[in-house]
Amino acid sequence: MYNYWEPGMSYTQPTSKSPMKGVALLVVFMLVLGTGIIVLFQMDGVFTPVPIGEVRVAVIDSGVDSTSALEGKIVAAASFIQTQYGYKSDDPTTTDSRPEGLGHGTLVATALVTSSVNAVVVSAKVTDSTGVALTPAIIAAIYWAVAVNCSVINLSLGSSPGVGDPLEDAVKYAFSQGVVVVCAAGNEGEDGVAGSSIASPSVFKHALSVGALDEVGLPAGYTSTGPTYWRSIKPDISTLGYVVVGSSKYYGTSFASPRAAAAVADIIAYCQANNITYTPGLVMAALMKSATAMNYPEYVVGAGRINTQGAIDLVAALPKTGQVGSLTYVRPLKLPLNFERLFYDDTYSFVVDIVDSGVSTIGISVASATPTVFSIPSSVTVNQTGSVELTVTVPHSGASQYSADITFTEGITTVGLLEVDFQVSSANARIAFDISHTLWSIDTVYGQFREYYKLLTQQGFSVTELRDPDAITASLLSQFYAVILLDPCSWALNETDPYHLTEFSIPFTPQQTSAYQNYYDSGGSLFVTALANSSVDLASLNNFLSWTGFEYHFNHIPYLGDYYLIDNIVSHPITQDVSDFDYNGASLSGPVGSVTLARYGSSPVLSCLQGVSGGRIVVTGTNFFIDNWGITGNYESLHDDDLALNIVLWLLGRI
Repeated sequence: MYNYWEPGMSYTQPTSKSPMKGVALLVVFMLVLGTGIIVLFQMDGVFTPVPIGEVRVAVIDSGVDSTSALEGKIVAAASFIQTQYGYKSDDPTTTDSRPEGLGHGTLVATALVTSSVNAVVVSAKVTDSTGVALTPAIIAAIYWAVAVNCSVINLSLGSSPGVGDPLEDAVKYAFSQGVVVVCAAGNEGEDGVAGSSIASPSVFKHALSVGALDEVGLPAGYTSTGPTYWRSIKPDISTLGYVVVGSSKYYGTSFASPRAAAAVADIIAYCQANNITYTPGLVMAALMKSATAMNYPEYVVGAGRINTQGAIDLVAALPKTGQVGSLTYVRPLKLPLNFERLFYDDTYSFVVDIVDSGVSTIGISVASATPTVFSIPSSVTVNQTGSVELTVTVPHSGASQYSADITFTEGITTVGLLEVDFQVSSANARIAFDISHTLWSIDTVYGQFREYYKLLTQQGFSVTELRDPDAITASLLSQFYAVILLDPCSWALNETDPYHLTEFSIPFTPQQTSAYQNYYDSGGSLFVTALANSSVDLASLNNFLSWTGFEYHFNHIPYLGDYYLIDNIVSHPITQDVSDFDYNGASLSGPVGSVTLARYGSSPVLSCLQGVSGGRIVVTGTNFFIDNWGITGNYESLHDDDLALNIVLWLLGRI
């Protein structure tokens, strides 16, 4: 029997006003649920745990039941399901709330103590019987765990990263107090189709993000992957992500996380038994530096599979001076990522993360035949965690291949090496993805538009992301033959104050609107995507589009269901070889002279217009046929990718 339980949210098409999105931003969900007592739990590698000392691990979850496996292991417990944190009623009990009838917290705690003989459980109950854990309760539980002297916190729960997420500060606080915060990466990977899907709080740099491996040690199809919106690598590490309970098997990063927390507990126990001063940075660096390498991208498995004994051996080799020993881990190891493609005149950047055992100044040097192509600071001071940005500026012409070895040193010791190696060619055209007015972290070439990026770059088109709304000027836009506006004016909730969430969007300023109008009037081409008003602030978007004559309607197609197959299509170069395409969003109307390319009933859903100055514009009320699922044929239509490419070819005047 195989049991999966996914959080009630969608990384594919988040909507701020739908119940699912509201809950996803308001609360934190568990990732996978199971029940019963574990009868089989494989250890990672050949490490055989030996009792050394008691290490307190906070299990912030649905509560923990006292079972035979947990006898004598639960040393403290508290419930944070209280009205003061936003729940409808108080639940003072500390037993498992058993969401949907399944004892998630008990399973996680049992997985922890089964994997480490040194770990004892401090249970913080935050998840109620409906599977909901409110952010204020989780924050309170984190601070309580620190106050009761926990050395490790395990969070086998997560939600879509939000704007101003206060969990980031809570995790950072625990880290600053010497606590290692271990978090499940998430279960939204969908066999790699989802793209960037790391959950909060796992996505934050002070958290140890744990991905899941299957029974044979390969990346599990459900495990969430990076890179993050901020162009950095997550998860940090991977381990087995399942438990067996009688005749049932339960999967999820919920069960990878306590395995990693157990490894952390064993490292800390070793340090305590041998009078080794440790920090969270030391423990995290040891785990990542000793991980067993895997033949998968770092944004899928992190540093690799946990090797607890290898991490302890690294710590054991440090000088025992009474001070924190020096240990550093630098990532990524290689750039660009395996799906990225660069062209002449491109500018590329990525964040290099450094995890260190203490406060260190790291020297950085670049060895390259073309050093001016690579820009990175010559040094950086980190306090356990830190980062620097690497920028690659590809020349207008020249060599067809560029490479660099970037070395990171502490004193005379090399602590990390980044290999950069890529081929370039002339772009057939330069295209921009404008994500400057969307608030969704999935709206990137790393997220739900990764496959669209790959489709276009495979055609020889350079794709550049525009992220800063204040940088939108006519001069910037003029560098591109076409600009694709992805989910502009999307709704989101500001979570800075978790007790008072506010809904907002990023409207276009008059200056930004004027820049786009000037760009179009000068012959530039635009492709505007949207969704229904439950997802996108259509009033603000219509205000931006007023100069075009296009306008979105305040309806939702389809009224019921996930998507609708549009097959009422007129003949046009954009629709050649396209008999249907997938749709979920709003209908629209266009100005005189525009061409309606497809309809839902009598309502236009895809239209285009060619201006007198040569500028072209395509407008649609959906993003489904251009997202990862549409491009790869995972909805119903097999022509979404054809339509997505045809639109760009028409904008460029190629068809």
